[in-house]
Amino acid sequence: MPLKTCTLIEKIALTHDVYELHYELPVSTSMLPGQFITFIMKGIGGRSYSILELIDDKIAVLVIKKWELSDGGRGGSIKLCDAELWEVFQFVGPAGHFTLSEGMKNRLFLGTGTGLVPLYNQILEWLKRETDEKYQLVFGTRFMEDLYYIDRFEALKEKYPNRFYFHLVVSREDWEWIINKGYVTDFLSSKVVSQYDEYYICGAPAMIESCLQKLSNLWVSDKQIFFEKYS
Repeated sequence: MPLKTCTLIEKIALTHDVYELHYELPVSTSMLPGQFITFIMKGIGGRSYSILELIDDKIAVLVIKKWELSDGGRGGSIKLCDAELWEVFQFVGPAGHFTLSEGMKNRLFLGTGTGLVPLYNQILEWLKRETDEKYQLVFGTRFMEDLYYIDRFEALKEKYPNRFYFHLVVSREDWEWIINKGYVTDFLSSKVVSQYDEYYICGAPAMIESCLQKLSNLWVSDKQIFFEKYS
């Protein structure tokens, strides 16, 4: 896969440690919803990040969490999130097999943290198709301050009121008035799984394993489940 360059042209802080980064690509690019690009950084190596959106086939929008070295980061997210506008990076891609299957199917998406990114891209692209498919997103974070893109979810719900639904979950908030306190797995039940044909999951390995176990307990076939882990 050929090595290419891209330029950081916009940076938006979504939370205290999550950034929306816009990169101008050298040529028009195509991708499948759910794919990623891999940055190649000197002294760090390759680091892959899912694409949130591809604007006019020329601007790749990514959402990256800045992991400090003291929290287990390996330097790549620091370099990307701390970069100045117009800084140039080398990358390869888009690539990846975490993509939606073909066919008319109702789908449930389960994501935590920046695991939301490929799921959002999949939902956004497929909602544009004039079908009756229904999509439900369950998005979880540890604290309220870690939630982002709520306005985007509201806008999609308003635009596609009979096709898109979302449910927010916060796991570590102490405030008693939090309505949906818990984990994304708490949303799964026999009633819920009876409504969907496929399940797409993205997040930390422990979250993925918990979802897989819960779905297995609810007799969901492995062939109906697709996931991508990040670390």
